[in-house]
Amino acid sequence: MITSLILLSFAVLIYLTLYFFLPTFYEQYKTSQLQSGIAEIIDESKNVTLINALPLLDEYTKENNAIIYLQTKEGTIIYSPSFFIQGNTQTPILTAKTAPLQNPESLNNAFNITLPIQFLDKDNLMVTVFATLQPIDEASQVLVRFLPYISFIVVCIGLGSAFLYSRFITKPLIYMNEGAQKMANLDFSENIVVRSNDELEELANSLNEMSSNLQRTMHDLQKANEQLKDDIERERKIETKRREFFATVAHELKTPLTVMKGYIEGMIYNIGPYQNRDFYLEKNRNIIEGMEQLVREILSMSKLEQDTFKLQLEEVNLLELLDSITKDLVFFASQKDIQIIKQISPNMNVCTDRDLLEKAFKNIIHNAITYSPHGETVCIDVTELPKENQIQIQVTNTGVTIKEEDIQQLFEPFYRIEKSRNRNTGGSGLGLYIVKQIFESLSITYLMNNTENGVQFIATIPKGGS
Repeated sequence: MITSLILLSFAVLIYLTLYFFLPTFYEQYKTSQLQSGIAEIIDESKNVTLINALPLLDEYTKENNAIIYLQTKEGTIIYSPSFFIQGNTQTPILTAKTAPLQNPESLNNAFNITLPIQFLDKDNLMVTVFATLQPIDEASQVLVRFLPYISFIVVCIGLGSAFLYSRFITKPLIYMNEGAQKMANLDFSENIVVRSNDELEELANSLNEMSSNLQRTMHDLQKANEQLKDDIERERKIETKRREFFATVAHELKTPLTVMKGYIEGMIYNIGPYQNRDFYLEKNRNIIEGMEQLVREILSMSKLEQDTFKLQLEEVNLLELLDSITKDLVFFASQKDIQIIKQISPNMNVCTDRDLLEKAFKNIIHNAITYSPHGETVCIDVTELPKENQIQIQVTNTGVTIKEEDIQQLFEPFYRIEKSRNRNTGGSGLGLYIVKQIFESLSITYLMNNTENGVQFIATIPKGGS
């Protein structure tokens, strides 16, 4: 509608301009043309005779639809479009023009001018030019009569062109709007393609760039949200495990404390067998030593879980390390007639924390000896994996197997295969959990499984350290 009104307004403006200003403009143009034409004739007539100038006069009258005649200063006409006087002889001139008007000034809308002119053979003559401007007034009247037809044509052309133009302009805008709505609904599957080399193409490119940035930002936010969910879930599990851990610790400490309390009360009141104080004092000392060991293990775990904990990396020779560990355990193994077999190259070195690695493998080898029957074997094999830049340590104890469901939980805190939790048949249940914490700190991968001969523990250590 706006485009139609603009076109119609311009059409009306052009029509009114033609109606009001065309006559004035045409009159000025015609007058200027008549004046310049007669001035040119006057200038050229100085170099020709009268008879040779007649074609110029005739051409002027034809081109300007004017009447021109020559007369002397006394008023005698010697040339007009109908005759020419040469000397005393009157020569008729064949022309469609009439004789000069007697009183041309009486006509309205007419051009009339008289100027002096001279020829080579004639001087002191006057040239008079007369032209009517009436046709332009008639053209204005025709415009008025033609107004209804012009108005109808202008309205039809205006509405049609406005419709086509608006369709041409709004088509890409509608297409871009549909694309923008998809973007608003977070649908970034399609780009907006507009090839017009103008602002619309720039706008489409800007929308596509915004879509790309928004899609990338949404993807980053989604990843961050998923990561946050994972972190929250992990923290929730850690918190749950922490509560369970402390509850188990409380239980592990409460039981020996209750036993000690019973022993001490029995000794205080000299009840039955508790009169043998030396015997029950020895039992209390053994309980306290077990509690001390439990506290030390808990402190070790707490130290590993602290963010401020830093590894003390150094070059460690595995042969020396394992020799030191087995030397401390050889007496314990001999009590069960268990043989420890080692297959280690002397040049096996890794960069790691020696104390932590020693603590972990001491627990592993001690467990292998503890849970192996009398007369079995504990094998320690160290193999280099040059392609992976790793060293693999295998600890195998024969004559025993572990249920698959138990293997999956052995590295959980306070988990023990022996459900009675008797201190005489097992430890606190924290040994392998500490091993797990140490190996994760040192970036060591580990695996425990059953073999044909027994149970095998495999640890893969990176040579470059963690």
